[in-house]
Amino acid sequence: MKVLFIHPRWPKIPEQTEFNLPPLGMIQAAACVPDGVEVAVLNENVEPVDLETDADVIALSTLLSCQAPRAYDLAHAFRRRGRTVIMGGLHPTLCPEEATGHVDALCVGEGEGLVEEMIKDFQAGRLQKIYRHPEGEFPDIRRLPDPRRDLYRKQELYAYKGWELPDLVQTSRGCRFNCPPCCVSFLGGRRHRIRPLDLVLRDLDRCGELVFFVDNSMEQSIKAQLELFEALRDYGFEKAGRKWISHPLTCRPDVLRAARDAGCWYVYHAIYTISDKIRDRIVMMHDHGIKVEGTILLGLDDHTEDFILRLIDFLLEIGLDLAEFTILTPFPQTQIRRQLESKGRILDRNWEAYNAAKVVFQPRHMSPERLQALYEQAWRSFYAERSQTVRMSELFMDVIKDSIRRRRTLLRSAKQEQEQTDEKGTGTTRKTTQA
Repeated sequence: MKVLFIHPRWPKIPEQTEFNLPPLGMIQAAACVPDGVEVAVLNENVEPVDLETDADVIALSTLLSCQAPRAYDLAHAFRRRGRTVIMGGLHPTLCPEEATGHVDALCVGEGEGLVEEMIKDFQAGRLQKIYRHPEGEFPDIRRLPDPRRDLYRKQELYAYKGWELPDLVQTSRGCRFNCPPCCVSFLGGRRHRIRPLDLVLRDLDRCGELVFFVDNSMEQSIKAQLELFEALRDYGFEKAGRKWISHPLTCRPDVLRAARDAGCWYVYHAIYTISDKIRDRIVMMHDHGIKVEGTILLGLDDHTEDFILRLIDFLLEIGLDLAEFTILTPFPQTQIRRQLESKGRILDRNWEAYNAAKVVFQPRHMSPERLQALYEQAWRSFYAERSQTVRMSELFMDVIKDSIRRRRTLLRSAKQEQEQTDEKGTGTTRKTTQA
């Protein structure tokens, strides 16, 4: 028996340099498949789908809402060819009633404990329509299997100018925050579930030199941050020339020092307002040698046209290394969507438009067309002097130069040790001859 996991293609933000990172969801789900079953993975963003595959089960890993239309098209195409199609991921979990009509079986919620059951039920001829955990329950994060990183052709499909792109790693699930535009607390619960450090380090053994910790926010726990960074330091992550990226860190000197010493390369920092606090945080991270990519959300109800123009100037002033502009998007099961729905302000319900680069709702202070134009102006203004590709290349060059320095240091050390060994050997030979 063979199961093929597919990550459907999705419409990227056109202004953004395209980096296709190796998806985590389908290799985490693939790790849950019972022994004895052949497993393969395919990311349609980097390689084509063969509709005539010999796989018995097609498992569609649908992370984003804007992937859903393509996922449904693939589901229908495979089912017409007699294949059994199952689906899981964030969007199907947010919209199970919608998704279930397109597939033979649906995994709602985190896949551990469900994927294995689905495959066994398929083999026994009793596949159910929906699989989900009891309400309010989640898999024990202390027992998560290691993602099947061996299934990726990393150097072939996930490299930039010859350098492998970051591997995605989870050190926790759930989020105790409940930000209005976000659905993570709905998906993973309001409790911060921390993965044991020995499992994180074991997972890192299978990763490349660059890692992206995809936890929703490390700021949830200072204690967890410091323990992770200490473990990474002792593990020798930074000494080996390896680097990592994450979502926000706690901007406290001891945390930032620990992060830097553990190999922190850069962090994503959400910015949707103008404040001295934001400016000070960027300065503090830069002072600790940590780069910053601002994730800029445009279109909140207090965003006027004048404010957005001033925000663009502010971003140029504070010296961000990179900026990613997005438009407020009312994703399913978020507070924002409920608020906009109640006021009849959602204009577009086509999930393909929900890639955070298109206005799909009625802004409070301007027309949808004007917000779209300001979004495009923000990209142009921030990258007017140096394109995003150039800025990203500069970040990579920092890593490359650091790697070269470390390799030269190791070579010098090895040469010195060899010279000392040779010198000792010569001295011993001389004494023997004299004797």
